[in-house]
Amino acid sequence: MIDIDSGKELVNKVKNILKKNYDFEIITSGYKSELTRFAESYIHQNVAETNLSLTVKVIYEDRIGSVQMNSLDESTISKNIEKAIEIAKIAPKLDYHYRLVTPQSYSIKSKYSEKTANFTPLNRAQLVKQLIKEVNHRGYEAAGAFRTEESTFLVANSEGVFAFDRGTKADFNCVITRDNSTAHTSFIDSDINNFDIDKIIDVLLETALKNVEQIEIEPGMYTVILSPEAVAEILNYTGYTAFNGKLIMEGKSFVCHNQDKNIFPENITVADDPLDRFTMPIPFDLVGYPRRKIYLVKDGVVKDGVYDYLTALKYNKKCTGNTLSPEYASFGALPFNLVMEEGENSVEEMISCTKKGIYISRLHYVNILNPMSIQLTGMTRDGTFLIEDGKIGRAIKNMRFNTSVIDMLKGVDMISTERQTKEGFVGPTVAPYLRTNNFTFSSKTSF
Repeated sequence: MIDIDSGKELVNKVKNILKKNYDFEIITSGYKSELTRFAESYIHQNVAETNLSLTVKVIYEDRIGSVQMNSLDESTISKNIEKAIEIAKIAPKLDYHYRLVTPQSYSIKSKYSEKTANFTPLNRAQLVKQLIKEVNHRGYEAAGAFRTEESTFLVANSEGVFAFDRGTKADFNCVITRDNSTAHTSFIDSDINNFDIDKIIDVLLETALKNVEQIEIEPGMYTVILSPEAVAEILNYTGYTAFNGKLIMEGKSFVCHNQDKNIFPENITVADDPLDRFTMPIPFDLVGYPRRKIYLVKDGVVKDGVYDYLTALKYNKKCTGNTLSPEYASFGALPFNLVMEEGENSVEEMISCTKKGIYISRLHYVNILNPMSIQLTGMTRDGTFLIEDGKIGRAIKNMRFNTSVIDMLKGVDMISTERQTKEGFVGPTVAPYLRTNNFTFSSKTSF
């Protein structure tokens, strides 16, 4: 990994190679990642990886040549830059003028924890051992992964942009099983001090011990309560297909015909928000544009999407700090820190107010059927329960759903005060519990 001083040296090295003949952008990312894997209730793997990647983009007469390398010695950089120049000279010309981002100021920093950065395999193993011991005592086997990571990130260009940041991440997921009884939980945070193994064990066992002797129910439209894990999955796919500025400008998003319309209940607010206290902020994007809060839906009103730098230049829009790495540039933009704002209800209130419904712990194998209506399909997993007369009761066999996110959100009448941080497509997603009266199950399963 690099620090600020070595980052400045690297920028000067690239400048000296290119002289003033070409404009350039560079992206440098480094990480030290350590992973503990366990299955069938024993740890079977500890691995560690350290990597440093440098991407150099050379800009020549509105053409871009890009190369990536894993070595920072001057000879390697020089040879690869020569290739980037060759690529730039023969690359298709952009149909708009490419201007470099000018120097910016950055008020947001990633969260960093020394303890997370220095967490050892033994530290992880001791926590996994505690979990395995507890779930084995109840007759369950455990499988999952536990990762701790330290990373650095640098973006610079020949115009004078220099953005440097470092952060940490702890990432844990686990499934416990006994016959057809299963439960799952996950954790993501920058600070390992927030990892509560006792709470994780309690959540897993509470769900698994209820998830037995599953019954079948008929497909149809139901009132459902979605866990933060399930809500985060839905939000990720919604951000992917609906709030991508490139798709909006190309007329391929539901936002195109619904901007500034009050479509959803007033309690629905979704943003790309690096400032939310539950998220792990990404301070700038891959061209060094600073991140800020962008409302996607505010008080039920559809606002706009997020825009990468290329799309912003092409369509004369303002970049929102959502530019992806060069290999994904043709896709457009994704929200980096998806956040749904909290509501006014406790989870207990949401359940007790539901005469008949379904509680969904988790979704998986989700796919997009229709991007314009954000029609999603997928299956429930690891704990789906019938709610009867305000109480969670019998477990239900997994169901396949086929539902429009637009219709689902229109039917939301309760949102929890509690929110949780879950994995996202770029950065983490912060989600509450939701109750909606419009969720369609299309078929049964046999398990």
